[in-house]
Amino acid sequence: MARLEIGICTVKLDSNMRLKKILRGLRKKYKSLLLGLLIVIIYYWAISGTGASPTTFVKGIPYMIDFVRRMFPPDITHLGRFLLKTVETLQMAIVGSGIGALIALPLSFLAARNIMPNKFIYHSVRTFFDACRGINEIVWGLIFVAMVGLGPFPGILALAAHVTGALGRYFSEAIETVDPEQIKAIISTGATKIQVIARGIFPQVKPLFANYFLYYLENNFRAATVLGLVGAGGIGMELLTSMRLFKNREVLTILIIMVLMVVGIDRLSAYIRKKLIRIESVD
Repeated sequence: MARLEIGICTVKLDSNMRLKKILRGLRKKYKSLLLGLLIVIIYYWAISGTGASPTTFVKGIPYMIDFVRRMFPPDITHLGRFLLKTVETLQMAIVGSGIGALIALPLSFLAARNIMPNKFIYHSVRTFFDACRGINEIVWGLIFVAMVGLGPFPGILALAAHVTGALGRYFSEAIETVDPEQIKAIISTGATKIQVIARGIFPQVKPLFANYFLYYLENNFRAATVLGLVGAGGIGMELLTSMRLFKNREVLTILIIMVLMVVGIDRLSAYIRKKLIRIESVD
C-alpha cells in the first residue's frame, strides 16, 4: 500500500514538472511573439507617421540619377580654397575635442558612482553631462553663432559643449568598471586620493579614454562640417554655398575632400590607438 502511494506521488510530481515545463515553454514562446508584434507595431507607427514610402523612393530615382550625373566631372577650380576650409574644419574638430576632453576628464571622476559617495554631487554632474550631450551640435552651433557671431569660434564652442557631455558620460562609466581589489590594495599602502587615481584608476581606464577621445575626434570632423551649414565656418559653408548656387561639380569636389579627410583621420587614429594600447593580432 505504501509503495502504491509512493508511486502515485511520483507520477503526480512527474506530471506537475512536465506541466510546469510546458507552461514555461508556452510563456517563453508567447513572450517572444508579443515582443515581435510590439516591434512590428512600433515600426508601422514610425513609418506611417514619417510618410516613408518605397514608391516615392522609386519615383525619385530618375531625379537622383540626373543629380549625380550633373556632378561629374569634379570642378577643381577652387580646390585651394576648399582645402584651406577643410584644414579650418579639422582645426575646429581638434580644438573642440581637446576642450571638451579637458573639461570632461576631471568631472568624470565626480560622476563615477564608485569614486563619488556624495549623491548630490554625483547626480548634479551626471545631469550636467546629460544636458550637454542632449543638445545636438547643430543646436549648440545656432546658440553660439547668435552669441559670438559667425565663424569657426562658435563651431569650436558647439563641439566642446557636446563632447563634454558625451566624453564625460563614457569616461565616468569606464571609471566605474575598474578592478576594486587593485584600488583597495593601493589604499592599504596609505596612498592619497590623487595617488589612487594616478596609479590605480587611470592605468586601467587609459585605453578606453584614448579610444573614446579618438572616436570623437573623427566624429567631430564630420560634425564640424555640418556646423558650417549654420554659419560656424569650415568647409560646410563652402558646401552650402555650392549647393545653393547649383554648382554640383563643386559639391562633388567638396564631398571627395571630406571623405578623404575622414579616411585619413581614421587611419591616423588607428595608428595612434595601436601605439597606445599595443594591439596584437590573434594568430
